[in-house]
Amino acid sequence: MVKFEGKCPNCGKIFYSERQGDIVTCDCWQYCPICGAEMTQYTPDSASKTYALDSKHDFDVLMICTFHSPPFFSKQKPVEVELHEKVG
Repeated sequence: MVKFEGKCPNCGKIFYSERQGDIVTCDCWQYCPICGAEMTQYTPDSASKTYALDSKHDFDVLMICTFHSPPFFSKQKPVEVELHEKVG
C-alpha cells in the first residue's frame, strides 16, 4: 500500500513509495523541454578554462539536444523529490 508521495517541482511528475523519507531523483532534466527527446551529455570541445571569467569556471551546460538548429543547451540539474505522507 502506497503511503508516501512527492511531486517534482520542475515537471510535476508524482512519485510514490511505501517507505518514509525516501528521496527520488526525477529524470526530467535529461529530456528536452522543447521537443521531449532524450538529450545527450554535453562535452565542450575546448578546455573549461576557455570559458572562465575572473578565474571562475562559469560554463555549466550539462546536456544538449541536437534535434534543433541551433542546438538546445540545458543547464538543468537533477531534481531531488522528497516523499511525504500521502494526504487523503
